[in-house]
Amino acid sequence: MSKEFISCLMHVVVGTYRQKLFLTAEIRSQLHVYLAAVAKSKGSTLVTLGGTDNHIHFLIAIPAKLSVESAIIPLKQSSTTWLRQNFEPLRSFSWANGFAAFSISRSQLDSALLYIQNQEQFHWKKTFEEEYIEFLNFHHLPFKESSLFDD
Repeated sequence: MSKEFISCLMHVVVGTYRQKLFLTAEIRSQLHVYLAAVAKSKGSTLVTLGGTDNHIHFLIAIPAKLSVESAIIPLKQSSTTWLRQNFEPLRSFSWANGFAAFSISRSQLDSALLYIQNQEQFHWKKTFEEEYIEFLNFHHLPFKESSLFDD
């Protein structure tokens, strides 16, 4: 083969610091536009974003030259600054220290998009903490529940 062909779609979950309720629907809408521009400038493509007041989910296509961490950390860092500068109530805004990223195959794309875009309805039944733990368990990722949400 003369060229590499790589598809790296990641479903990313990022919570606010101590799950504070900072992210209104309007802020999330503007954040989506902002993060899409930042991702594009770094060579990635933000496919969709959804969430609730205390966390976001997004689907991102990451190029082969970037690690998952090197694609996500700049989005968190730049959006922290942007949110603090552009929204008065968010002057003390911070994301939680970590994040979760799960690979998505093309066969899972439609269901992942629906899941991410319908976060508000999904959270009528489950809390963010319940959802996050379910994701980690589903993907067989080890964690200590007692310190999972310590920031």
